[in-house]
Amino acid sequence: MKFLKNILAFVIPLCAMLITFTLYLFTQNTVEKYKKKIADDYSIVVITNTPLIKEKLNEIAGMKVKKITTLKKEKIINDIKSNLSSTSIELLRQKLPNFYKIHLENFPTTTQLNSIKDELYKNNNIRKVEIFSKNHNQVYLLLLLINEISFILFIVILIFSVLILAKQIQIWFYEHQEKIAILQLHGASILYSSSTIIKYAIFSSFLAFFIVAGVFSFLVTNLTMVFPVELNDIVDVEMSLSKELFKLFFLSFGISILTIFGVLIKYKLKND
Repeated sequence: MKFLKNILAFVIPLCAMLITFTLYLFTQNTVEKYKKKIADDYSIVVITNTPLIKEKLNEIAGMKVKKITTLKKEKIINDIKSNLSSTSIELLRQKLPNFYKIHLENFPTTTQLNSIKDELYKNNNIRKVEIFSKNHNQVYLLLLLINEISFILFIVILIFSVLILAKQIQIWFYEHQEKIAILQLHGASILYSSSTIIKYAIFSSFLAFFIVAGVFSFLVTNLTMVFPVELNDIVDVEMSLSKELFKLFFLSFGISILTIFGVLIKYKLKND
């Protein structure tokens, strides 16, 4: 019963930390997927007086241009010719400016879009620039906000978890103080003397990892239980299970080992 109590005292805060980290991974993945999706879908429409020399426009305001496509004049005319006479259509063919869609490598922020717009307007050949960014920006900024909140939450839980884990290791040292002192009197190193405590911590790390990894694996393979099906219309929510599990494993053992050695060093300095 005492062993179980000791293990749970270590496992519970470690699980809390790992769970908040998985929430951060979910939101970060969603933001990155959405960012890529809107970068592929989004384009800036440019209207010019004369044909645009595409080869000279590889970068705008520090943003790399992915591609530039020409909007066919005939397609534009066909969309509106039902309300026009044949004379008006012919006149429109002669006077209609050139339309282009500029696709960027990455989705720009509002500030970057304003810089892009200002730079494009420096070209006297360009008559009009349409950025159509309002809806994308609102969703993207909301996702960024959620991502930041989940990251801050993870950092806060991480700090509290480390403090609780360190306190629990100190309790273990206190409980095994006599055994450690006897072993050190016989010349044993601090690592060997505290091997029981280290085994507790490593076993607890394994247990916490397997608990959270099991829940995480289930959720990743059953994402519709967490996210509504309609979300797939906005962003493709999918995660690399092996990659994310490695992060969880590294975090679980990394934090545990660092905390153990931190307390060990403090204990050794205090008792030398």
